[in-house]
Amino acid sequence: MRSFVRDVDQGLLTEIVSDRNKRIAFRYLAAPPISEDDLKTLASSTLSARALRTDQEQAERVRESVLSAIDPFRFPWVEAGRTATEREREIAVVSSAVLVASQRVGTRRRSNAKRQQEEEVKSLLRLIQFQEVERRDITLLEDAPGPGEFCGESKLGPKRADLVVRLPDRQCLAIECKVSNSAVNSFKRVNHEALGKAREWLGEFGTAGVVPAAVLSGVFNTENLVTAQDGGLFLFWAHRLDDLRSFVQSCAPHRSQPARRPPR
Repeated sequence: MRSFVRDVDQGLLTEIVSDRNKRIAFRYLAAPPISEDDLKTLASSTLSARALRTDQEQAERVRESVLSAIDPFRFPWVEAGRTATEREREIAVVSSAVLVASQRVGTRRRSNAKRQQEEEVKSLLRLIQFQEVERRDITLLEDAPGPGEFCGESKLGPKRADLVVRLPDRQCLAIECKVSNSAVNSFKRVNHEALGKAREWLGEFGTAGVVPAAVLSGVFNTENLVTAQDGGLFLFWAHRLDDLRSFVQSCAPHRSQPARRPPR
């Protein structure tokens, strides 16, 4: 296996990366499996077939990123420098397939839960007489929905928001819907993704222009949430959307930015 990964030529590597299923299998050689985004970062690569076909150094970085993290338990023959037995191959194939299936099920569940969150937030906004308008790219705040309006997933400045709501005081409430199944996963969902976007929105539009927020459900590490709040991210729980309603309704015209309401 180690020899195979190291000896893969650019043509074969391009074929692997170009095929969705082969690319997944390639990434799952590692332990833990390497996501596409992480592989791009580790290898300083776009993972595009054209780039790998023409840039030998980039192709080598992709190979080495996986090679350095090959799972020694699923592929014990690699470090031993020998050929795998039929039984070892069978175990490696089955266990890898289980890993892929488990990850896909988890991703699908989070996606479904995220969509449900978005619909619940939209229903709440409609209930308090906010009107949904078409999605759009929001380069300037004047491109955003008007006061009392909201839109679905839209590009707000440099980053997309799941929902953009124009509050009565004309600030834009940029909402991210996040679902986490573990305290460890919560760092990625809140601090890396939601807070990362919040910082860019605040840098682009300022605190007087945008209120970055996240609606959460699942398991989250308390310290991560406190860090996110301290960074300027407003947090609401999906099972307590009345807090979000109170927040929105409290933003009367000409009111200064409302105080942060941390989750409890």
